[in-house]
Amino acid sequence: MSIPVWTWPVEYTLVIDPKIEESILYLGGRSIKTVQHETPFTNSDGTGVVRSRKGSFEFTVRVTRKNYKGDEKFKEIFGFLMARKEAGNESFYFYNPAEKLTPDPTGAATLGRYLVKFLGFPRVMLTKLMVFDFADLVFKEVQS
Repeated sequence: MSIPVWTWPVEYTLVIDPKIEESILYLGGRSIKTVQHETPFTNSDGTGVVRSRKGSFEFTVRVTRKNYKGDEKFKEIFGFLMARKEAGNESFYFYNPAEKLTPDPTGAATLGRYLVKFLGFPRVMLTKLMVFDFADLVFKEVQS
């Protein structure tokens, strides 16, 4: 089964929020110590140790009522998200426009590609859109 791909260029506001895993230790009184976790690994040729961050990204795309009422693309997006929810909150590929401006519809290009899930419910998003004039689509990076 192939993984679906978010194929729409992000023309709305995009917020990228890195979530770094960290431990917060309360040492008593007013002392707090935080530790960010990094995962060391060995290169494929057996040399050196490279440190990399351990965490994930959240992508927030803001849409407005103006986009919903006059934009067929947004209606396609809503259908795409509903299909993911109806499939048991199925993961899909999202291309970060800061890394790759045009999404690859096949999902084969790895540059800027993230495996994400939609956080929220499409019908609640529509209600917020009608009441507040905007809604946020939040995609959380997941591990394969």
